[in-house]
Amino acid sequence: MLPFVLRWKAMQNATDLSTRRPPAREACVLLLALTLPIAALSQNPAPANAPTSPSITTTSTLVIVPALVRDASGQLLHTLHASDFQLTDNGVAQHISLEDTEHQPLSVVVLLQTGGAAARQFPSYAKLGTMLSYMMGDVPHHIAMVSFDSQPEYLWDFTKNIADLEDGFAHPDSGDSGAAILDAVNKGIDLLRQQPPETRRILILVSQTHDDGSRARAEDIIRSLGENNITIECLTFFPEKAWLKDQFTKPLNENPLYQLGPNGPWLLHTINLSGPLSMAIKAMRTDTSATIATLSGGESLPFTSKAELEQQFTLLANHFASSYTLSFRPSSKQPGFHSLQLRIASQAGLQVSARSSYWASDPSATK
Repeated sequence: MLPFVLRWKAMQNATDLSTRRPPAREACVLLLALTLPIAALSQNPAPANAPTSPSITTTSTLVIVPALVRDASGQLLHTLHASDFQLTDNGVAQHISLEDTEHQPLSVVVLLQTGGAAARQFPSYAKLGTMLSYMMGDVPHHIAMVSFDSQPEYLWDFTKNIADLEDGFAHPDSGDSGAAILDAVNKGIDLLRQQPPETRRILILVSQTHDDGSRARAEDIIRSLGENNITIECLTFFPEKAWLKDQFTKPLNENPLYQLGPNGPWLLHTINLSGPLSMAIKAMRTDTSATIATLSGGESLPFTSKAELEQQFTLLANHFASSYTLSFRPSSKQPGFHSLQLRIASQAGLQVSARSSYWASDPSATK
């Protein structure tokens, strides 16, 4: 049975909605971990078997910092404790805790690019439902999907059954020439804000690396990400590489896979955003997907074929299960952009990928 679909027009600020059976669109992956209280809850109830006492406390002063730690060989490290980490907020050391999120319910929005160069990737999308099932495992979850070109086009509403999204993944329609990544991310954030606050919120973005045609401002996206403790996971393709590969007849399965390791391509997507807001904005214009992933504590993994997408998605799922979820209550109440730096104090030679910023709201602005 196909999911109910809403189509909106960005030109009308996403308010003019009409029903239509959706085609699936190319996907950008975004994972969100959100624990801020929200005013409006989703009409969909939380799963019946969801924990009654979520491990992460819901508070507007709690900042969540997802983190991955690798040893010198690139292998993930799982045995660290809160005391092994050192975290600074605008250069000031913070007291941190290590949260238990193993059984926390998940709210997930998949953002799938269908415009621009995405049509070449459509064959890679067919098994996204299977990959999502693997990632969710036995954890209670519900998932929505948004396809986009020069604007967000179709919405598959939240469902507990991933099979409801299969038609969208398997039979996407080609969009126009645009790839409005920031507009799609903005829509995904709005959807997740409406979900129960006890859920771990994730955006999965499947798209090209750079934005093309968004109306949303980079500053506003950075603020929304930072205010809502959002984690975004990205699976990206390069339009130029896709075009170049079309010029050759070499079978796709003979192309080398991306390798994750201390000298692997993942380092190309490790962006230092520990400086001021202007640095983050500049980086977002250069490599949109990698920047929003780094800002939120997620990853950006490249693919050029169906096989690579499946492999990278499997890696992403394993990283998601192996990540640390740190939290702290800021010692400073200064509103605005805050730079975070996380390192391992107890062992040398370890590599840390973690959320690099958050945004503190001005309490007086709501009065």
